Amino acid sequence: METLKNGFHYPVTVILTSDEQFGYAREPIIQRMPDGSIVCLTLTGGPTEPHKTNVVGVVRSEDDGKSWSRHTTLFQHSERACWAPEMYVEGDVVCVLVHTYNSECRYRELIVYQSFSYDSGKTWTEPKSLPSGITNYCFRKRCVLKNGNWIFPVYWQECNAAWDWVKEPVEDSLSMKWPKRAGAVISTDQGKTYSLHGYLKAEFPLWENNIVELENGDLIMLMRAERSGFLYKSISHDGGYTWSEVEKTDIPNPNSKITLIRQENKILLFHNPNSNYQGVIFDMRKPLSLWISYDEMKSWEKKIVLCDEPMFYPHAFLDNEKRMVYLASENARTHFLMKIPYAELEKE
Repeated sequence: METLKNGFHYPVTVILTSDEQFGYAREPIIQRMPDGSIVCLTLTGGPTEPHKTNVVGVVRSEDDGKSWSRHTTLFQHSERACWAPEMYVEGDVVCVLVHTYNSECRYRELIVYQSFSYDSGKTWTEPKSLPSGITNYCFRKRCVLKNGNWIFPVYWQECNAAWDWVKEPVEDSLSMKWPKRAGAVISTDQGKTYSLHGYLKAEFPLWENNIVELENGDLIMLMRAERSGFLYKSISHDGGYTWSEVEKTDIPNPNSKITLIRQENKILLFHNPNSNYQGVIFDMRKPLSLWISYDEMKSWEKKIVLCDEPMFYPHAFLDNEKRMVYLASENARTHFLMKIPYAELEKE
């Protein structure tokens, strides 16, 4: 396959690039809006993250990703850092799950809110708490099950030691003094109520999890397991209410986010298949690859390298009308959009 500019193997367009105002550009979250435009959110503001000046930025494309609007601030909190790791569309309504955190203690005081748009992301409601007392969890990519239920993979931190972070600072947010645990939040009534299920733990922090539904109704959760060098997984046989003990997979991971989605009879895994796990080193987050399973994740028969250079934090949506996967990724400075035709996903 031909190598294009910046190490990509498919054509890309630039969504946004960091600048003096937005000096940091992380974790693109991309979705098609009800009016046909595309909106991309970003974690930005400040010199790094976590930082008190972190905000949620936004850009929009009216021409299917060929060009993008000026980067502006969408959500900003006066006292807390702010970021949005999930945005979903339900009919004509768009929801962003906005998270704030006290950057002085990193992500230990994470709080989740929801904000809605009824005009394809042009205006938004004030962020408010989710119902049912679901507050201190990081929500990841929503999965809509065949029975209509919504399920969100979530993670949170709990205190095993160093509860006073002034007296005993924990500089590393991945410390097992404050380990990350994983689970799932389920809504059976399209967001009116929510319930938390599962308590997944390991000798490593578990986070940035994704869930996919298999043809037989089982659910598989894949998790970033920090410093393990591989993804970990858990299985649910009852729609996400109970989960198996976590186990190591043979899928390499260099401490980086994944995206796992079903496309018809295929399961797509966007990730960095590299087992180097010596800290969070951006340069090790390569290549950016797409692995495809045709047998419900028993094997990954087709493996496509999308970018040779460090390119990470993939986020994707499917457009069944255009028969395309729309994939956003980043290198901490620039966000890129890649379109992958469904035809490329078929067996050789």
